[in-house]
Amino acid sequence: MKKKLMPVVIGLGLLGLAGCGNGEDGSSDSENGSGETEFGEVLATSDAGDVTVDDVLNNIGTTQVANQTFQLTLDQVLQDKYSDEVDPAEIEEEVDAEIEQYGGEEQFEMMMSQQQPGMTADRYKQQRIASTYHNLFFTEQFDITDEEAMEGSAEGAHILIAVDEESEDGLSEDEALEKAEGLIADIEDGADFAEVAEEESDDGSASNGGSLGLVTEGQMVEEFENALFDLEQGEMTSEPVETEFGYHIIQRGDEEDIDEELEEVKSQLVNQKVQENPDQVLTFYQDLMDEYSVSFENEEIESYIQETFLTSEEAASEGEESGEGEESGEGEESSDAENTEEADTEEPAADDESAEDEEAESEE
Repeated sequence: MKKKLMPVVIGLGLLGLAGCGNGEDGSSDSENGSGETEFGEVLATSDAGDVTVDDVLNNIGTTQVANQTFQLTLDQVLQDKYSDEVDPAEIEEEVDAEIEQYGGEEQFEMMMSQQQPGMTADRYKQQRIASTYHNLFFTEQFDITDEEAMEGSAEGAHILIAVDEESEDGLSEDEALEKAEGLIADIEDGADFAEVAEEESDDGSASNGGSLGLVTEGQMVEEFENALFDLEQGEMTSEPVETEFGYHIIQRGDEEDIDEELEEVKSQLVNQKVQENPDQVLTFYQDLMDEYSVSFENEEIESYIQETFLTSEEAASEGEESGEGEESGEGEESSDAENTEEADTEEPAADDESAEDEEAESEE
């Protein structure tokens, strides 16, 4: 059985929260005051007949309707479960700040539409809010602690002195190494690492004092990563670290006040664990549906959701094996019955032969 789980989990709320996806901006001209559109059962009438909501849903197809039904139900339940832990207004403010960094809403939406056609700023905000609820749920279910998230992470900063022997103003390898060694000496003599990074680093992180935030294992090239993770908190490399990009002066942060970045690392761990443990995710979903007494009223939708999102591969395999066993058993019973019938039909023939023998003997 092919699972449809991954698109739902990877999207983590792509459809937005229940009640927020009525239009591109989550609003409609015919709202009932609660932000939800009142469609009614009949959408159009004509001399040829009516067009109903059922007509539209049947045209969309059971599979898609069931997928969206499950997604919206899941979003709604998680929103209720973690309502005290999430501030949607705060998330919207964070997105607004991101939009400004990209040069405004128009520029932001152009960039987003290249990755996800049709994506708007408002829909992106709803996606981020929904993702926050989902991440909280899976972080709790997988019991991902701060300690676990930090095991393969380190707060890093660096100053890059690039090697560029082709351009007129570029540095040769020897010149870049010499410059990096000189900057290390300056910092060890008291110069501020962040200020040196802003003035001298050839990396985009220079504007942020060389800060890279939390670096997770596998994120950087091997030479850089090994050097960073070998450092103690607050320590800086005593020698430049050479990579394909040039020479780096690497500093490990004290890893304090990183709550926001820690949540990003937890989110990465969530996605990893979801991909690695799909059957466990299905169990989490089933428990959540039971906790909230969720009932899918349409039998076809209920059957599809149960099979696709709430039944593990192992359980499905056991069910299939059980079904095959039952069919096999029925076949055996049928064979036994046929054998019995054959035996019954053969017995009278044997009696006839016995009677003929008796007659022959009496004639003799």
